[in-house]
Amino acid sequence: MSNHPYAVDPPTGRRTLRLTSSVLTGALLITALAPFAAAPAQAATAATGPISTLHGYPEWYDDGTIKLALCYEAGRGCLSEPPNPELPVSYPDNFPDESFWFAASADVGTLGSYEAALEAAHANDAVVPGDQIGFGRLRFRFEGLQANGSYTFTHPYGVHTFTADGEGVINETIDDGCADTPCNWEAVGQAFLGDYAVGTTATFLRQTTAPAGTIGDINTARTVTGAPSGNNSVSIVGPGVNQSTNLFTVQGLIADVVDGAPSTPDLDTLSDSGRSNADNITNDTTPTFSGTATAGATVELVVNGVGTGVTAVASATGAYTLTPTTALTSGAYRVQARVVTDATTGAVATSGTLQMTVDTAAPAAPTFQSTPSNPSADTTPSFTFSGEASANFECQLLPSNATWRACTSPHTYDQQLAGDYTFNVRATDVAGNVSANGSYTWRIGTTTTPPAGTAEQKDMNGDGNPDLVARDSSGNLYLYPSTAAGGFGTRILIGTGWGAMNAILQPGDFSGDGRSDVIARDTSGRLWLYTGTGTGRINAGTQIGTGWGGMTALVTPGDFNGDRRADLLARSSTGALFLYPGNGASGFGTRTQPGSGWGGFTAILSTGDFSGDGRSDVIARNSNGALFLYRGSGTGTFSGSAQIGTGWNGFTIVGPGAWGTANTTSDLVARDSTGRLYVYNGSGTGGFAGARTQIGTGWGGFTIAP
Repeated sequence: MSNHPYAVDPPTGRRTLRLTSSVLTGALLITALAPFAAAPAQAATAATGPISTLHGYPEWYDDGTIKLALCYEAGRGCLSEPPNPELPVSYPDNFPDESFWFAASADVGTLGSYEAALEAAHANDAVVPGDQIGFGRLRFRFEGLQANGSYTFTHPYGVHTFTADGEGVINETIDDGCADTPCNWEAVGQAFLGDYAVGTTATFLRQTTAPAGTIGDINTARTVTGAPSGNNSVSIVGPGVNQSTNLFTVQGLIADVVDGAPSTPDLDTLSDSGRSNADNITNDTTPTFSGTATAGATVELVVNGVGTGVTAVASATGAYTLTPTTALTSGAYRVQARVVTDATTGAVATSGTLQMTVDTAAPAAPTFQSTPSNPSADTTPSFTFSGEASANFECQLLPSNATWRACTSPHTYDQQLAGDYTFNVRATDVAGNVSANGSYTWRIGTTTTPPAGTAEQKDMNGDGNPDLVARDSSGNLYLYPSTAAGGFGTRILIGTGWGAMNAILQPGDFSGDGRSDVIARDTSGRLWLYTGTGTGRINAGTQIGTGWGGMTALVTPGDFNGDRRADLLARSSTGALFLYPGNGASGFGTRTQPGSGWGGFTAILSTGDFSGDGRSDVIARNSNGALFLYRGSGTGTFSGSAQIGTGWNGFTIVGPGAWGTANTTSDLVARDSTGRLYVYNGSGTGGFAGARTQIGTGWGGFTIAP
């Protein structure tokens, strides 16, 4: 679009914008602009439409014979289209800098072109809300004329005389309308195009044959009618020139409105999800629409040209709201409102059309183009990633930067300490749908640390010590925080009503937020996740599965398949052992079967790494009280087994990891039949070291989460 330097001190109530590449005398300038000031009553459209809530311009202008809508959508025959025509229109993100209610253009031989238009623009050539302006435009661009010669143009909207410059060029643009913001849209219509003697309004020029729903074609020049001056042609007369044409290309999209109809529905702000509440792209499948109609009128919602039966009575102020009762599926929709205008004939008046899109599909998880090596000596890790076009990204680095924050690719963190890290990135599309995480786990430094699933995973309150979660006989759930010395601090009530749960587990960080969680199964076989707060408390439960009632044992091994995410092992009624790999985002991947014949075991648990090889293991007790260690391979299977104890029949066993900070090996905690609690220190090589230590009494009435 051209820049518009504004004239100083325009006529009162009107502002004239002028752009020229030739030098005119003061007298000639006055002559060129005088018709606009001399006869404003004849230079007008008949009516101005309501201001659109989408883009801030009038929805239509009426020349007394037809209403033309602002034309800006791809594939509608518009001179201007959105910057990305493949995406739905949104304002201001995907909206043209200039657009037109009306435009007509004619080439006069090889000399040049004439244009007449009613244009919507922005004051600074950028789509900025609040910068909307509008004007009627006449443009004359001709060359090959006599230097300094005077030429008269007779055209559909008047007669103008210009002097060519020293190179025989006339390049004149006269924009008459509003230059100030907020724009006076009535004044734009009043300023529209004209120095003529016929009629009191400026009618839109239209092709004698035009595509349906339009007054012309921007690609094919045709004869026209409707010139308010009576001249349905353009002629140029001057030194050495006497040429004319009656062929014009025309843009004009007929507004789909009827007098007495409701206003075009607007998608309510709360229903317009995503990053913008004005782009009419939402993941709400039952969005609310609002508008105005005659007070007391019954307004019906129309979707894609079909009445929905959803109605509302306009209030005393004319306001209506409509919400579909049947959910909309993903796709593009044309939404209207209509009222019955004649009960006898059933005649209706239908509003203009709201173009909106429902998008409920989450984008694919972002993919990585570059990541740190594993292990890495780089303490300032950087990641390059990509995802769905137009999506926004959020990043998280566990455990040091657990809060999700907006990010772009590439993304680099400041200096980190040596240790194990997981980088997560997720995408949010324009409708507000959030992708699964793209995740990468690696180690900074080269020393070996226990894998996920041991002490740090059972830490519920963030003090670095593994904790126990237990339910009493009344259904109260307590956190028993351990101390660095291997005892307990003051217990904390973290839940009530847990009597309906027949399994309670401490999986570690199952949700991927860097905090240890609780998983529980109810008597209906539903699986629930209670995410931890990192302060010893848990959040409300979220259902993450059904049909788990047939599993006779649930085991939390931490990371069993080597992907640095907390997993779940489950034994079926047939004795098959299944691995349900965690996806790091509160869900599961595809299950695998690492074992069979586990039906004879009376207890199955995991401490994480018990053998000291850096891989999570499983411990099982048979009916004779013998205890066995099944070493994990680190890839979701087992690499061997060995008996590690006898006489364990009278115990309830759990695996908290390394109990006490002075101890670096994974241990067992066991309750005997009298309710006494003991810790059995692991040797770090798959056995036990030293004598057991009693750490509690009175635990007989509790269900302890393994």
